[in-house]
Amino acid sequence: MNDASLDVVTLNVLINAFHATAEEMGINLLRSARSTIIREARDCSCALFDPEGRIVAEAEHIPVQMSSLSLPMRACLAKHGGIRPGEVFVTNDPYIGGQHLQDITIFTPIFHEGLLIGFSGSIAHHVDIGGGAAGLTFDAKEFYEEGLRFTAMKLNLKRDFGRNGVFHDIVHSNFRAAETTWGDIQAQLAANELGRRRIVELAERYGSAKLVGYMGAAMEYSERMMRAAIAAIPDGVYEAEDAIDDGVFQKDPIPVKVKLTVIGDRMDVDFAGTAPQVDEFLNVPLGSTYSSTFSSIKMALTAGGETIPANDGCYRPIKIDVPYGSILNPRPPAAVRARMCGAYRLFDAILMALQKALPTRVPAPGYHANTTSGVSRFNEGQFSIFIEDIGGGWGGNPVRDGADMLDAPLSNCIITPIEAVELDHPFLMMKRYELLPDTGGAGRHRGGLGSVREYEVMDQGAEFFGYSDRHRFAPPGAAGGEPGTRGAFRILRNEEEIVLPSKTRFKLRKGDIIRVIAGGGGGFGPAPERLVADVVKDFKEDKITRDHIAAYYPHALDAVDRPASGAHRNGA
Repeated sequence: MNDASLDVVTLNVLINAFHATAEEMGINLLRSARSTIIREARDCSCALFDPEGRIVAEAEHIPVQMSSLSLPMRACLAKHGGIRPGEVFVTNDPYIGGQHLQDITIFTPIFHEGLLIGFSGSIAHHVDIGGGAAGLTFDAKEFYEEGLRFTAMKLNLKRDFGRNGVFHDIVHSNFRAAETTWGDIQAQLAANELGRRRIVELAERYGSAKLVGYMGAAMEYSERMMRAAIAAIPDGVYEAEDAIDDGVFQKDPIPVKVKLTVIGDRMDVDFAGTAPQVDEFLNVPLGSTYSSTFSSIKMALTAGGETIPANDGCYRPIKIDVPYGSILNPRPPAAVRARMCGAYRLFDAILMALQKALPTRVPAPGYHANTTSGVSRFNEGQFSIFIEDIGGGWGGNPVRDGADMLDAPLSNCIITPIEAVELDHPFLMMKRYELLPDTGGAGRHRGGLGSVREYEVMDQGAEFFGYSDRHRFAPPGAAGGEPGTRGAFRILRNEEEIVLPSKTRFKLRKGDIIRVIAGGGGGFGPAPERLVADVVKDFKEDKITRDHIAAYYPHALDAVDRPASGAHRNGA
């Protein structure tokens, strides 16, 4: 669409219409899904695409799933050349731009008056995808062990998704929680259909050619805004490094290195020096590396409240170079189930590099670890699989404290409500869920607090599984702030406390209590600069103890110890 035919008001209306459609698709998916991981935790995303497979709009769900969705979309188009009404693309292939195998993506074409005008798409995490073990194949070295792979399949809705259809048969023959998974797949199809209808309604109002033209204009608008945001960064080279704690078999840290080069309105991101791929499930497929990179940069550059519509245009000024065969761009068939461990170390390395460029703008790293944990149980011929992702405390930032106990930014899920856990999985009972005092890194603006979550096992035959990170290395502070705290997996059995590794499986007994600890975020700015009133407020709210104050905020001790300050059980 040329500038002469572009109407700014119409562009603004359609950008918001595209975004609203993607959000409505997400709501439809959440309300019709069967599993708690989607219905309650919101581990899913929706997006719209133009006819070429480029992202036009994203729902504000899970950044690591969204920003690279054009990669599998284009791979499907390249493989099949085209698509007809009544057909859909289905993939979960990590090596054509997908995530891990549990994330199934479905693309539905949108036709108007015989013309392909775009696609609606949804991606959702499914509780089981087959493979070597229920929920999590802990010791997988290749993706063949992790479950079934669908590499750019083109399926017919009537033929393949019916009760006698091939895809229905694949799911019910190979997935342990087949009915739950099938219900979630139907929810994805329903969300896509809603998106298709909304875009057809817009095409009937504006015309197909004009609508597609404004899709391109929306991307160009976002590209201009992102270029302006990058241009505000001082030109230069900024480097940083982080490390995954360890692996299942590899006990040494696994480094992730990044070099950002800013020249004018573009940014080059180079991961040279990052560790080679590993012979276990920690590898990060290229789609996850791309989406994590794009998301971290966009979040940092819009932290001041600016809004850049999320679409393909945002990512055009960013060039990414990832060594092939590294942990961030592995050779197949490397296993990738626990990709988020590396994705978050990439995320934090970029944040730490950007802190050098924008020291008064970029927050300290939070407890950025995808703590995925769950319990599987086989009883009376059926599997029940509980799985959830939780975050921790966010890092302090230049203007305020970090948020207490939220899912980490790349995941952006909701912590599963206790009632939903116990309703869907009656072999578990939640015993404790609370913030942990003193877990946020001290600073002018402290890091957010971490938490502890405990479940009692009410029956035999259950097994715990989990993977996380930051069990060895706490998130660092920024601008003179103190580091946050580490997490842990523990089993309480009678009088014994069993400490588990950060990537683990463990056979449970009736009466065991599973304890999942999430750490707090790093602090921002020197602790002696924290306002006394803020220290006193945290103390009154049981977020910090007197010992913590004595160690990091001694300038506030007099105010805490005065009777008028409301000194209480925390030690005054």
